[in-house]
Amino acid sequence: MDETASNFRAQWVNPSDLFSILLIIGGDVIAIAQAAPSGGPITPVTFSFGWVSEGRLMPPSPDSTLQVINLATGYKRFNRSWTLGRVFQNYEYWMPAEVRQRLQATRSCTRMRKPGLQRRRCRRRSRQRQKHPPNSRKFVSPRQAGLCISVYEWALDGRHPVGKPGHDWVHWLGIVVTVVQLGVSVIPFALFGDWSIFLVTVAGTILAYASGALPQWGKEKWACRILDKRKDIALTVGVGTQHVILVRGAKGGLDLEDMAGGQLPEDEGEQTRRGPLMRLMSPGNTTRMVMFLLVVLWLMLLLSSTGIQEHAWFLLAVSGTGMVQNLITAGAPRQPAMLGIPLRLAMRSDSKNEASSIPMVFAKFKIMHTLMELELDFKGAGRILLLEFFPGGGGLLPWEENWWSSDDPDVRRQLLRAAREKEFNKQMRRMQAG
Repeated sequence: MDETASNFRAQWVNPSDLFSILLIIGGDVIAIAQAAPSGGPITPVTFSFGWVSEGRLMPPSPDSTLQVINLATGYKRFNRSWTLGRVFQNYEYWMPAEVRQRLQATRSCTRMRKPGLQRRRCRRRSRQRQKHPPNSRKFVSPRQAGLCISVYEWALDGRHPVGKPGHDWVHWLGIVVTVVQLGVSVIPFALFGDWSIFLVTVAGTILAYASGALPQWGKEKWACRILDKRKDIALTVGVGTQHVILVRGAKGGLDLEDMAGGQLPEDEGEQTRRGPLMRLMSPGNTTRMVMFLLVVLWLMLLLSSTGIQEHAWFLLAVSGTGMVQNLITAGAPRQPAMLGIPLRLAMRSDSKNEASSIPMVFAKFKIMHTLMELELDFKGAGRILLLEFFPGGGGLLPWEENWWSSDDPDVRRQLLRAAREKEFNKQMRRMQAG
């Protein structure tokens, strides 16, 4: 009994076998943590054990079902870019307030035109909302739109450069944690003269920042051409999704369709004209050689760290804070501009008041109605997405077939207005029955 207590006491005073704890975070998490703020000369991902390097630096796309559709040709491809996948994955985080408001459109209070009944239903719903908060079970939340298509455009005002990492709290968190790690590692050096932990921390920090400073990160993160003309694309996961992100391409923006391919642009003719020595010193081969050297140095650092026997709690504190920072950086949602894709919600003039503008958000209860509204403003875009949400064009109602076969905007508006009126009456009967 005394021996067991002594072992526990010894372990807590000076813990051994630290690397079973320090290697909990694998290379996959660290790769994502390094990918998020990478692309510039300083990538503030802090030192922790478990770094692994492979052929490609950027991890695969977090959403393998994401499709990128060219709205001019109808050609679509599955996304392979981590950057583009992360932008779509974080959409609920960076979604503008205007889009959220449209998503909360009620059955009768916003879009249907029955003035008297509409006002009564709105007042009744307002009283219900005041009496029962939204989190109350007695409050009946409004129906959400079946499909929401939000139109974005490139923010080329220079505030956030295209294809460059942004500096938000995730970036500065890495800087702060690095300073904290170095400060903790100095304590045993100052108090006990033990410089081993300080040396390991400094060396690990240098290797971590050196790995993140490789230019290859930026090439893989934004592996695409720069647009010289307009190219509109849509991001969606297809049938069953509620959101479609439509990006209006502009000169100076990134070719997101090209980025979705996940292939580095390469001039094959230039590669052929190079001699053996020049091919050996090409950026790709140079990166491989540097990464091989970094792997060797990481292994040397890991081997040296296993010899630390005293004041192990300080090493655990240094690596533990690094692991926490890696986890936060790997999972933190961020604005598209922070990932080098600065977008803003597109606006259009209000037909009733030319001096004001309204956001370009198309959200209706019926998916078909949303696609029709989009087609009225973006000719051809709605038809291409129709093939995505209604594959083969089968199952269309007679009036829907007439709508899509017509080229007269006035006829289309009349058909759509009649369909929405019919849907309104249907919803009114349902609410009155409930």
